Amino acid sequence: MRTPSAGLGQGMQQRMSMNTSMQLFLRTLQATLMELKNLTNQAISANPVLEEISPPSVPAADDDAPRSLDYAATERHELLMDSIPQQTTLIFHLEEQVRQSALSPALEQDALQIIAHLDPHGFLSDETSLRDTMPPKRYQKALRVVQDLEPAGVGARNLQESLLLQLRRVDEAGSLAYRLAAEEWENLIHHRYALAARSLGFSEKQVAAAAHRISRLNPDPGSSFSPAERCILVPDVIVERIGEELRVSLTGEGVPRLALSSQYREMLAAQSDRPELRRYLSRCFSEGRDLIRAIEKRQETILAVAQSIVRFQKDFFFKGPAHLRPLKMEQVSDDTAMHISTVSRAVNGKFLRCEFGVFELRRFFSISLPVTEAQQATSPAEKTSSAGPTEVSAATVQSRIRYLVDHESPRKPLSDAGIEKILADEGIRISRRTIAKYRDRMHILPTHLRKRSEFPNP
Repeated sequence: MRTPSAGLGQGMQQRMSMNTSMQLFLRTLQATLMELKNLTNQAISANPVLEEISPPSVPAADDDAPRSLDYAATERHELLMDSIPQQTTLIFHLEEQVRQSALSPALEQDALQIIAHLDPHGFLSDETSLRDTMPPKRYQKALRVVQDLEPAGVGARNLQESLLLQLRRVDEAGSLAYRLAAEEWENLIHHRYALAARSLGFSEKQVAAAAHRISRLNPDPGSSFSPAERCILVPDVIVERIGEELRVSLTGEGVPRLALSSQYREMLAAQSDRPELRRYLSRCFSEGRDLIRAIEKRQETILAVAQSIVRFQKDFFFKGPAHLRPLKMEQVSDDTAMHISTVSRAVNGKFLRCEFGVFELRRFFSISLPVTEAQQATSPAEKTSSAGPTEVSAATVQSRIRYLVDHESPRKPLSDAGIEKILADEGIRISRRTIAKYRDRMHILPTHLRKRSEFPNP
């Protein structure tokens, strides 16, 4: 008969095991292909019963003989594995710092959720969904944790905040450089040092020196961590258009295939007289099975989230990027019955390939902007038909701004006010300030810096 204390201990062990398995699953789900490869390499090094399944051997053949599909797939897999650098990524680096900190479990999870929303440069890319799912005080506390991590400047909402974080990190919060970046940002980025000097009460020479100090800060905190341009972009998901249907499937490229060693399984069965060795091997097999299941569940989750995105974004896949619709993670969370943090991890650093190119899954989430009747019905025929969309995604608006700038007159570029008027005529209500924010996000220079006449040919 089992004693109550024994039952309690077994129950606690089961809960701890479930918690460990869930954490492992969330970690593999969050990981990009490169991070997953690093994670499995570490696991294989530490666990003797875990091994990676080798690609199938290919018999020797003449060079002119046609290669099988298996052989071609093997070649692609080997090329991918050889091309992935073994350098840690920014997200992985930040997560390790959080896990090694003495934080409460709740604060640790909040910080990890914020890290999941950072782009490869270390900037916070989607603050809106975070604020929707986290109370303000909890959010601010977790954000401070992330902004205190290394490298300095991560967790910022924009370049200005990143530079201020870097100055605070080296105890320059009271310096002229800090005041210049905090109070005279527009004058700083346009090199209007005289105006900034009059406003701050310093000489123009002192302001110029402070600007030089700021220029030595890092505008891209994530630049030293596996820059995207040095990595081969491998899609996790493929969307194929077959007639009027869309087929969503996983590529499986770059995902490690693991197995448990049959040799060690026989050894475990033969060690009935060595309990310590049996316990050690049993633990290794348990941890190995957990990792294999976590990777399988990772793939299933990514596929389910991708299928949900495709259902919401059918117009995008049939008509192109200009037809991207507003979509929130909460909608996919409800559609898939997954927690929003699970959806966020599933789209982090995962890519989708379709006929229009390769896109990060996060790209398909965008806030909505109001659309007037002018865009809903542009012809009498349309007015008599069913009502059109009442909102348009921010990504679509940014795409339209990019198009307008790319096709503007080089000698008379469009001002933000001009872009605002064109969009208003098209039925999109958007403020000039928002246009400036989008332009800055897309690295489009202000009007006066886009004039061709300011850059004469030599």
